[in-house]
Amino acid sequence: MLAIEAVGLSKQYGQRIGVTGLNMEVRQGEIFGFIGPNGAGKSTTIRMLMQLIHPTSGSLQVLGEAQDREKPELRKRIGYLPSEVMLYPQMTGKQALELTARAYGRRLKDTPAMNYAERLQWNPDLKMKSYSLGNRKKLGIILSLLHQPELLILDEPTSGLDPLIQRELFQLLSELNRQEGMTIFFSTHVLSEVEKLCERVAFIKEGQLLRVNRLEELSSGRTHRVSVQFDTPGDQRETLPLKELDAQIQFDGIYHTLEASGPKLSSLLAALSGLPVQDLEIRRPTLEELFMDDYRARNEEGEEA
Repeated sequence: MLAIEAVGLSKQYGQRIGVTGLNMEVRQGEIFGFIGPNGAGKSTTIRMLMQLIHPTSGSLQVLGEAQDREKPELRKRIGYLPSEVMLYPQMTGKQALELTARAYGRRLKDTPAMNYAERLQWNPDLKMKSYSLGNRKKLGIILSLLHQPELLILDEPTSGLDPLIQRELFQLLSELNRQEGMTIFFSTHVLSEVEKLCERVAFIKEGQLLRVNRLEELSSGRTHRVSVQFDTPGDQRETLPLKELDAQIQFDGIYHTLEASGPKLSSLLAALSGLPVQDLEIRRPTLEELFMDDYRARNEEGEEA
């Protein structure tokens, strides 16, 4: 069974399009990345998943149930972290946990909430109004996990968290996925996070799903980028036979950047070995660079059309 299945899913706000013609499948037990810039349609999609808004057209199934009416029992099977966590300012963190536990018919002491609080270095005894952005986000994460959901939906989960807590969060999510089979829908505009955690990733822009790929597919298909600094400073593209190696070679003021893949990379390095190289770096493009290249290519196609 699929955890999420969207077919032709669209949401329109008057004349403005939130999401259009979205087709997407998320398998049970996977960690799925949902990537796009601010305003791309990520939060609109999540609100439809959570029954907070209803599609204009298309169909949507979550955990095997059609999202065609209010289904409170289905919501109990889902954990949800919104991008902004807003709670009663006079309530303490522990009181918020107790209230949420009771809403799910549980006692706080019978949930893993306090264990998560310790791992995320979060103090439950302070009032909401005194919590920083990061501490409100920690509370939101704990609230989304408290009832041990089958499907966890995270909207920008790392904003406000310091790098050490981010690492602990990724470790926790990996454990929940691996040990409990929890399906995780991870929405973010921080592309490097997806590389650390997700198995497949969907790219969305301006309400349209561009493509869905497994991370290893993206990695295996990437071209290597070779950055070279020569003994003589300045642009050497005309004085050295660099355009013969890569006609699209770039110069940023210090480094010349060439691209090659497979056997062409070996030939490129062999050719560079005969030139006055001072410094050289070889790397694959990051997921962010790949994503931006995809955006630019599609924008150029749109302009030509």
